[in-house]
Amino acid sequence: MGHMLNQTEMDVLARWHRMRGEVSLWVPGTDHAGIATQMMVERQLASEGKSRKELGREAFVERVWEWKRHYGGAILDQMRRLGASVDWGREYFTMDERLSGAVRDCFVRLHEQGLIYRGSYIVNWCPRCQTAISDLEVKHEEQQGKLYEIKYLAASGDGGIVVATTRPETMLGDVAVAVNPADERYKKYVGKMLKLPLTGREIPVVADEWANPEFGTGAVKVTPAHDPNDFEVGKRHNLPSLNVMDERAHISTEGGAYAGMERFQARTKILEDLEAQGLLVAVKEHANSIGKCDRCATIVEPRLSKQWFLAVNKQPKRGGNSIAADAIEAVRADASGHKAIRIVPEMYEKIYLEWMTNIHDWCISRQLWWGHRIPAWHCAKCGEATVARETPAQCAACGSAELTQDTDVLDTWFSSGLLPFTVFDGHKGATRDLAAFYPTDLLVTGFDILFFWVARMIMLGCHFIQEVPAADGGKRTLAESVPFREVYIHALVRDAERQKMSKTKGNVLDPIQVIGQYGTDAVRFTLASMASPGTDIAFSEARTEGNRAFANKIWNSARFVFLQMERARAAGIALDMDKLAAALRPTADAPLEARWIVSRLSAAAAGVESALKDYRFDEAAATVYRFFWNELCDWYLEMVKLRMEFDDAARRVEATEALTTLVAVFEASLRLLSPFMPFLTEEVWHALYDGQPPAKSIALTRYPAAAEMASDAAAVAEMDALQELIVTVRALRKDLSVPEKEAAEIAVYSTGAVSTLAAANAALLSRLARVSGVNIAASALHGANARSTAGFDVAVQYERKVDVAAETERLTKEIAKLEKNLSAADRQLGNEAFIAKAPAAVVDGLKKQQAENRLLLGKAQTALKTLGA
Repeated sequence: MGHMLNQTEMDVLARWHRMRGEVSLWVPGTDHAGIATQMMVERQLASEGKSRKELGREAFVERVWEWKRHYGGAILDQMRRLGASVDWGREYFTMDERLSGAVRDCFVRLHEQGLIYRGSYIVNWCPRCQTAISDLEVKHEEQQGKLYEIKYLAASGDGGIVVATTRPETMLGDVAVAVNPADERYKKYVGKMLKLPLTGREIPVVADEWANPEFGTGAVKVTPAHDPNDFEVGKRHNLPSLNVMDERAHISTEGGAYAGMERFQARTKILEDLEAQGLLVAVKEHANSIGKCDRCATIVEPRLSKQWFLAVNKQPKRGGNSIAADAIEAVRADASGHKAIRIVPEMYEKIYLEWMTNIHDWCISRQLWWGHRIPAWHCAKCGEATVARETPAQCAACGSAELTQDTDVLDTWFSSGLLPFTVFDGHKGATRDLAAFYPTDLLVTGFDILFFWVARMIMLGCHFIQEVPAADGGKRTLAESVPFREVYIHALVRDAERQKMSKTKGNVLDPIQVIGQYGTDAVRFTLASMASPGTDIAFSEARTEGNRAFANKIWNSARFVFLQMERARAAGIALDMDKLAAALRPTADAPLEARWIVSRLSAAAAGVESALKDYRFDEAAATVYRFFWNELCDWYLEMVKLRMEFDDAARRVEATEALTTLVAVFEASLRLLSPFMPFLTEEVWHALYDGQPPAKSIALTRYPAAAEMASDAAAVAEMDALQELIVTVRALRKDLSVPEKEAAEIAVYSTGAVSTLAAANAALLSRLARVSGVNIAASALHGANARSTAGFDVAVQYERKVDVAAETERLTKEIAKLEKNLSAADRQLGNEAFIAKAPAAVVDGLKKQQAENRLLLGKAQTALKTLGA
């Protein structure tokens, strides 16, 4: 469902921009998802009683390709079903030959620039996936654990130090104990030797600021091969590193008697042995953060490992800023407030900058078989690595031919991070596509990959494209090198109770199944109508059901339009479809409903444009919905029926003009709706032109622009008044129990133009409110058969017995409500502090409400007095 939201938003924007006349490209593709895909295939093999090591690397990789061919198209199939208007001719897969070549080239260039290096460092190691993972792929959870205090005896036999640790199993790899140099308790031990419990190995006591006197006992064990902070302490004191766990997190042969034990099994046994020897001093409750693999939820083990890294804070040999510095500058506002990349909602910009400011070198190697194999060959003779685009014949250092390619693959996000320019062959230089489409305008994505993907694209895009000459042959600026101008971060899709969707909870929805049940257009419209920046979506099937009804409303309105066109043809009237554009600029003498509906269409077009510019998909969808359902269907179609007298010779011209306006407005409404509901609008639009449309697709027509349609404020004001009158009369008829099919006269009193407006539109009132005649009253109207609004009084002239008690109760309640409203308005407007701080529009609105409530209160009081008489 998250993918479906993402793709719906992208497609709405792509279609909207395309229909606005902009050359619009949406590039589709998928990455190879190294860890996740390998895990799925290994799971499949396990169910067959096999393992990847039994198959061997070549056969296993072929098995993954088979899996990809069978399952890998699910997301792309969903995109097709959703109607995503992508350029399928440009579809990419990160393991395709073209992109694989780009990955090798970019790796080699970064290595040549001194930014890629290989070394032994502490990495996050997943024992289940058996690979290093990045900081971003580790989920941290607060858990209640234990703090163990263990006695390390002095080698001299004189006393000892109590060390506090949360991971006693790693003590097998201890090479020192660290104390703070300012801690008086331990000064006499600095430089002395301790006996490591259970092993008898002697280790030194070192003084280091890392040891916190306030934590535990103030003394900490130093295990450089199993803790990043200990690793730094080890470097400062030239301590050795002793790795006591294998890739499965089982104790290695270095662990002596505990060799072969799983880490937590070893912990239990070590604690038992410590207690037996009287060295376990205390066990205390301790809350700490546990890192887990984002893919399989296995507890991550910090482990010393030789890996490939990308130096993000180092200046490249070519000169210029570091990769991280450019990525920060691209998002941060300059002195004039301009940003090369805008992140929406803005709150994510702060998160991005905080993360980038504290970024460490990126571990880009993974101990997997599925992925881009690192283009480095190790020499058996001298041990040096030769990095090259093609397989080298000999070692670059010593000339030996005994070379073996590195077994590791690259982090999936490395190749994905290159995509904004490699899909346009930008790594080769100034290509035609790069000139046309780079920097791209927009990336739409979820918050969960802001750092996995977005940050990597910004770092790599800015770095590589600054090397490509600008259009004038000069050096590109940073702003010309960014991978995209804007990043829109969409929300999560949750279930109807706002719970995160989870297979464990059983609340996951299958997008294809939802589409099959409600229709693609209804699902798309539901997602769009609920998508606002920074707010998660509680996906509701009831809401989707409502939008399926909206789709049915559109079908029914189309049937009405086609029926009128057929009636006109039967009467010998040929509708000129070339005049539709002109019909959207009605003259001042055109019927009120024509001038009004065109004005409302213009306002709707302006509203959608404003909302989509700010990624307010919910507001854009609501604007389209209100216009189509409320104004076009509920009001205009009913009004225009009065004009459809094709067989009346005296009214043929009026009927033809009304039909032209109807078809013009309906056709423009389909274009307005098209980005949200592409299937339905495409079908109806082609039918409207009887199979001979002016373009191949509605998606290739112009999106309705407010400026292309006449806006008539006077017509809108008149129709607002007329609609209020109709609604009031309908409610009054219901209160008076006037039979549905029986017409009745009305009397209207107004100090403004409503009375005249009602008389001039008696035919509309007759059709929409069962009014048989309009009488202009000379004075205010009161009584049980009358109602008052701020603009008029209206009475339905229909004889019935009045329940004086009930009407008195109704008026009394109305008076109490109006008095309460008036009191609240008076209190607010009398508050000088409020008036000084409130926006002018708010104050004006309150004054208007105050005046209207005062007027209605007077009318209600008069009506009650009249009733009493």
